[in-house]
Amino acid sequence: MSGTTSGTRAPSLRALLLLLCTALALVVAGNSALAIALPEVARDLTATQTELTWVIDAYALTFAALLLPAGIAADRVGRRTLLVGGLLLFGAAGIASAWAADPGQLVALRAAAGVGAAAVFPVTLSALVDAYPPERRGFAVAVWSAVSAAGAVGGSLLGGALLEVAWWGSLQLASGVAALLLVPGAAVLVAEHRDRSLSLDPLGAALSAAGLAAVVFAVIEAPRRGWTDPLTLATVALGAVTLAGFVVHELRTPAPALDVRLFRDRGLSAGSLLVSAQFFASLGLFVLAPQYLQLVREQTPLQAAAALLVIPVGVGAASALTPLALERIGPRWPGAGGLAGMAAGFAVLAGTVDDGSLGWLAAGLLVFGVGFGLAVTPGTVPIIDGLPPQRRSVASAVNDVTREVGGVLGIAVLSSVLLGAYRTEVAPALDGVPPEAAAAAREGASTAVGAAGGLGPDGAALAEAARAAFAGGLGTALGVGAAVLGVAAVVIAALAPAGRRTPSDADPEPVEAGR
Repeated sequence: MSGTTSGTRAPSLRALLLLLCTALALVVAGNSALAIALPEVARDLTATQTELTWVIDAYALTFAALLLPAGIAADRVGRRTLLVGGLLLFGAAGIASAWAADPGQLVALRAAAGVGAAAVFPVTLSALVDAYPPERRGFAVAVWSAVSAAGAVGGSLLGGALLEVAWWGSLQLASGVAALLLVPGAAVLVAEHRDRSLSLDPLGAALSAAGLAAVVFAVIEAPRRGWTDPLTLATVALGAVTLAGFVVHELRTPAPALDVRLFRDRGLSAGSLLVSAQFFASLGLFVLAPQYLQLVREQTPLQAAAALLVIPVGVGAASALTPLALERIGPRWPGAGGLAGMAAGFAVLAGTVDDGSLGWLAAGLLVFGVGFGLAVTPGTVPIIDGLPPQRRSVASAVNDVTREVGGVLGIAVLSSVLLGAYRTEVAPALDGVPPEAAAAAREGASTAVGAAGGLGPDGAALAEAARAAFAGGLGTALGVGAAVLGVAAVVIAALAPAGRRTPSDADPEPVEAGR
């Protein structure tokens, strides 16, 4: 390995694990904490449903688009440098966004926070994998995976608690301050690993970012503009051509950001699909479920966040079993079974959202969490095992890119399905409604309920119709999510290797943390 690592001191691995998992939890909760506050954001900033989707997806899009170049930069420029810089940008953008005056400002600052998160995320895994000896690496990856899964719900709970006593911007303020407080620890505990021989591949990074941005833009905007709108068709075509160009470039360049030939490895490709499918469903759920619980079930933000706590209960119980299962039978059946469990949870939820009891809702969330817990480590470990040890930040970036691409598309697709179904279901209730209120109602349930408040006694019927239409749209979106998970489970059962690859004998000794 041609890289160098600075570090003469070996602080406690527990301290390093705590630091990196805290940083991981912050960037994972970057979307879920704000998702719990979307109804308040909509009221305070007069945001439409499409603008609310962009408040979430602006962060996720820049995060996903920049993960690959960030992974390369972490190995070339230095992991500690990237981590500290990312925490500073993430923290500053979070603090500034607390006082955003309109949806446009909030979207722009969320995009900036996503850039910082992209620098932080790969290092949280690669630094752990290097610091832990091979015999304890599975434990570190399992803890990292559990935090990555539970962090989203933790963010929702913290967000709900803060909203009981403060305004929605307090979520962004708390997250930003917490990120800045981690900077001194990151400067001391994380090894400054670097390999100057690696290329940043700026053309590959630009192609991947532009292609993903175009595709996600089209998916988000299609329900409002229509799938046959010229701009929608043009951006879909641009995204497809640009991503194809990315693949061609990566095949031809001597120093690719991501060597796409690596995906010939069944373990790596299956792990990538597994992670993408998991986060397609989970991030979509974490964005939409809090809105449903507050708008339709009329819960407070804290109550809505507490209702989601059954998910990490299931995740924790199942993920405790997966390292042993992975060693004995490999990733195939835990991964496929986990996706099937997530699909079953979505199916239960889809049948519950219209008028089912909260008990059935909790059961669906618990089943979903158990499935997620079964699948999370079998998705991550094959990706880490599939790349050579000297490319650990790149391996982490591959894991993160598949996670974020799946999450971005899940938020966009499920939100688009919900909005399309919502507009179809709410349309009959708009007959006789004043044009301005009807236009607001078409933009989403939050704006419909707000507009209904200005109609006096006549507004009650509009608010009720909007809530029912939102519930129906969510049921449709969950059905689509269940179908995607079911297909992915079948593919994983056929594609994933049956046995676990053992760590290479060429693995270097663990890197000492510190300066």
